[in-house]
Amino acid sequence: MVKKLYSLSILLTACLIFAVPATGEIFTESGLVDIPSGKVLEHGIFGVGVYAPFQNSTHFKRDPVAFRVNFGMFDRIEISGSHILPQDNDASRSFLGHLKAQLLVESGKIPDIAIGIDNLGDNVIQEWDTYHANSAYLVISKTFNLPRIHLISGHIGLGNNRFAIDDNPIGMFVGLSTELRPAFARDDIKLSLEFDGAGINAGIQHTANSGLRISLGVETLNRPEDIRYFAAISWSNAKLMEQIAGANRLAQQAAKLASQAKKEKTSER
Repeated sequence: MVKKLYSLSILLTACLIFAVPATGEIFTESGLVDIPSGKVLEHGIFGVGVYAPFQNSTHFKRDPVAFRVNFGMFDRIEISGSHILPQDNDASRSFLGHLKAQLLVESGKIPDIAIGIDNLGDNVIQEWDTYHANSAYLVISKTFNLPRIHLISGHIGLGNNRFAIDDNPIGMFVGLSTELRPAFARDDIKLSLEFDGAGINAGIQHTANSGLRISLGVETLNRPEDIRYFAAISWSNAKLMEQIAGANRLAQQAAKLASQAKKEKTSER
């Protein structure tokens, strides 16, 4: 298991040699920085947010801002929609759809496996390098329990369009991610490192108990002249649902204890 993770790390490093810049959707609810994972949102879980990329040229020239909503269905399907605002006021706006289906759920040696397609829509503006229409993919994710590092997840997949380099029909993407809960933060922190088919990206996400998530990322670390920075803010009801489920469990336990105490008093009589 450890050897497989090391192999994935070597593969991620090797991709630096061949990488060129290109990106897609940023900081999705179930993904990393720019690549998808094999997981989907649970049934009834949704997330809404906005993100904006900034280039490092011309005083951080801003790329189109995107608003996004994600929704999980049946613990197997994730449906998303994006509303993309152009940088200037002349261009038309774009509405894009995204769909992902989980084929296998991680259990033992079995990994998470999902297929999906990004950027569904007839009005995709091709001049925006950030978006490539009808980008289909297959992705495999597996979580490993390592000494000291504890839980770390590896992700590897194949896809076309935004995942492919130059004129190649198919491209490969890989990534590593880990989730932490440090005592000083009291909230969840997720770290990600990935190769999205064209460049090396890194990101950090902080999720508060309220469900509010703040994300910061950097793209194409291997090409400083093309580097971009990302900032995103979003909210998900996942934390709220966890708190409700926890309260329900406590209520059930309290009811069970009360019932047992009542039975004991009845038997004593």
